[in-house]
Amino acid sequence: MNCQKAQVLMSAAVDCELTVKEEEGFLLHLSECKECKDEFEDAKKTKMIIKEKIVQFKAPQSLFNSIMELTSASSVER
Repeated sequence: MNCQKAQVLMSAAVDCELTVKEEEGFLLHLSECKECKDEFEDAKKTKMIIKEKIVQFKAPQSLFNSIMELTSASSVER
């Protein structure tokens, strides 16, 4: 794998969304390429920081019910 391909897979790798084959190739590349390894480590740190800062709110039950009703209505119309 070259750096260009590793860059394409970087985001998916951070999110643990690579196939087994992609992950094997990606990790092999990181073991051989300090620049990509450093960028991957930075991307993982950035994701962790963002995840820590995000405040999640539970949707009100009324909103959930409205969405479910709209979803049901649109599937019936099809």
